[in-house]
Amino acid sequence: MSESTQKCPSCSETVPLEYSVCPFCGFGLLEYELKKFSFKPKLKEVFIRIYSFFRRPIKTSEEFGVATESKGANILLLIFSLFLSLRYYFTMVASGLEFSGVIAIGNIVDPDVFGFTISIGLIFFLVTFLLMPLIVWVIYKTFFSLGTWLMAKFAGMLGSDASKKQYRTIIGYSITPIVVGEFLGIFFSLIAGFSTNSSPLDMMQYMEDVYTSGIMLVFKILMVILWIVMIVYSTIGLKVVGKMSWFTAAISTILPIAVFVYFFYFLNLFG
Repeated sequence: MSESTQKCPSCSETVPLEYSVCPFCGFGLLEYELKKFSFKPKLKEVFIRIYSFFRRPIKTSEEFGVATESKGANILLLIFSLFLSLRYYFTMVASGLEFSGVIAIGNIVDPDVFGFTISIGLIFFLVTFLLMPLIVWVIYKTFFSLGTWLMAKFAGMLGSDASKKQYRTIIGYSITPIVVGEFLGIFFSLIAGFSTNSSPLDMMQYMEDVYTSGIMLVFKILMVILWIVMIVYSTIGLKVVGKMSWFTAAISTILPIAVFVYFFYFLNLFG
């Protein structure tokens, strides 16, 4: 394919660059390019796309191939980061660790001088609810960007026609089951935390006991199941958009995700 030609996203035939409609299948090339680079969904549309993807994955994957965007992935990663942060916060609560006391700001003795106090427990909650999710989101956004780039490269070696933007859109919406699993992880952490006999004063031992408990093992198995669901839907999306066989689409998704799951769930790098 030369600089004066393009490949039709629908039938993969080579078409002159100036054509706005594919002469082989009638696909709207100009409309495709306009949607591809200008689609910016609203928040409500993101959740509609999530629902549509898991209800009609093939049809919605075709739409993902045309209207690529990163907003869905960003929102889901942010929600995931919030749930993860809350999971650790409630684990601390279950440990019995007290955040009593206050921090004085200014002069609280002299009423004529400005001053007030802030509860340490409130500070810890706000840090967990506001600051920590942002930090976790930046970390996981970096993982997501690098991971999907590598996965797109690997898929390209196996014959995928999907672009990096298309791949990131599909993978971004495919992580929905993982977000749901992380929400359920809050309750698993609470149950494991309250059933652990370690002293909250020895926090490292307490955390080790919590995350190696049988309850958290059930949580890890649940997350593996949800990762499998993610693999199934991302495979469907890659098959549709990348014009790949089912086998190569599955391999290009399974291998990178399996490595991630192994290191972050079974080597306890994730917690």
